Formats: sequence, structure tokens, C-alpha cells
Amino acid sequence: MKETAVKLPAWAAPFLRIALSNVKVELKSVKRISEEFSFRGLMSSPISPRLGPRLNPAELLGDISAEAPVDGVEVVPWMHYAAVENAVLQARIAEYNALGSQVVGSSGDPYLPGLVVENIYAERARGNDVSARGYALIYTPRGAFRVPALSKNTGVFRDLLSWASISHIGAVQWVCSLLKWKELASTPIKKTVGFYMDSAGNTAPQFFIQTTKFPKPFVIVRQVYESSQDQEIKITYRDPEDYTRTITSQRIKIPSGTCEVLLTVFSIPHVPPMIAEIQPQNGVQTKLNEYVVF
Repeated sequence: MKETAVKLPAWAAPFLRIALSNVKVELKSVKRISEEFSFRGLMSSPISPRLGPRLNPAELLGDISAEAPVDGVEVVPWMHYAAVENAVLQARIAEYNALGSQVVGSSGDPYLPGLVVENIYAERARGNDVSARGYALIYTPRGAFRVPALSKNTGVFRDLLSWASISHIGAVQWVCSLLKWKELASTPIKKTVGFYMDSAGNTAPQFFIQTTKFPKPFVIVRQVYESSQDQEIKITYRDPEDYTRTITSQRIKIPSGTCEVLLTVFSIPHVPPMIAEIQPQNGVQTKLNEYVVF
């Protein structure tokens, strides 16, 4: 059983290997729709709804500090980072799961009390050991992967997609965010999904199954983004039977505000279903408002 499940249409199986080997993706256009960037369509955190929709946890640190000041005994600094990250992370999880898919995740101190997301966990090391080594290990059922100190990494295995970041490192305690995709959302997507970033600005990707209802040798992909500033988004297409295998990738520069990206995809005998990994730049607040294939 796959750790990250994908649902493929019945028509895809007979010629999937041939179709994947013939894929060609081209950027057709990038068009700015509006200069506006807003939080419309985003969900408030289910654990802190009073904070309203947010994409950047660092903006919430002042509210959390005022509500529960650091006293060095019951409240210590790492708790504030973990609290604001969890508030934002759980909203992003709720948005993705509203698409009929499932991702799980959490943020916390891996040393004490520990950080576990189902069958994935961060190593129980002290903060100064992580700093001295320069990375921490994330353990999964398919193997371990490294996360550089104060940075991020995506744990991609044959049938598992995961991600982790480190936003804060103290002498003993440190803060890690951890995500595991259990079942991928499939196009068409017409609900807003935000991209998670931790309080240090490390931004996670989102994964989707790009597919059509019927087999076609040529399709147009339409994506609508909102971005807080100009940035470059990377789209990596992966094999739905082996997630470690990259089919092709595109780097697309998009302007701040709302924009439409059009891609053309060709293949013989038909355009196959593929996993699309969409990775925004670090530190840029980003939403995906629409992702359709026609």
C-alpha cells in the first residue's frame, strides 16, 4: 500500500509508461489579472480562528507574545514559534483536505516533547547538536532525509511525499515543521489553497495529480496564482508510479498580485496523469486559486 495514495483514471494504465516518456511541456503565457493580493479564499486556523486567515506565521508572533509572554518557566521562546506555525499550518492542511484529499502535519520541538506525524518523525537531538552538525534527520517508513539547519527539504520516495523545515534552533530545543501527503488532490481544482511557510520563511510545495477526464494528446493547463511579490515558481512533474522520477520541470516568473499561467502539454498516445509539485520561492506569500486542465 502506498504511503501517499494517488487516484489515476482507468484509461491511463495501458499506455502510461509510453505516454510518460513522450511528455513535452511548454509555457504558453503568463498574464497579470490584477495587482491585488488578498487573503480571500483562505481558511482561518481551526485551532486559532480569532487570528483570521494568515500565510506568514511571523506576523502572528506579536499576538502570541502578548497573550502568553515568555517567563522562562512555563512559557519559553520555542513555544511561540511552534504555536504560530501550527496555527498557519493547520489552516493550509484544512484547505488542501477540503479538495477531497489528505495531508497531515505539525510543528514543534523534536527534542522535547518530540515531533511525530503518524509514522514520520524528527530525530530527538538537542538544538546545539543540530547546529554543530548543520542538519537534522527526518525518519520515514521509506528511509530518512536530511533537513539543513534553518532551512527545508522535501522527502521524496518511491511512494511517499513529505516535507520538513527548521525555523528556530536554541541550545536545547528547536522548532521543526513536518508534513506528510497521504492522498493527493486531483485537477480540476477551483478552491483556494495557500502554500505553507514557517516563521523563518521556508516555503513548502504542494502536490497535485494533473489529469483529464478523457485521454487527449494535447491539453492546456490553466493555473491562477496570487503572490505577495514578484517571484519564480518551479513546477516539477513526477511519475505517478515512482515519485522519485522527474518527467520534466518548468521555472515560471510570475508578478505580484493575481496572475494566470497557461501551459501546453503534449504526449503520444495521450497526455498521462502526472504528479505536479508546485514550489514557490521562500518568504513569498502565495495562493493557488485555480488549477484546471482542458
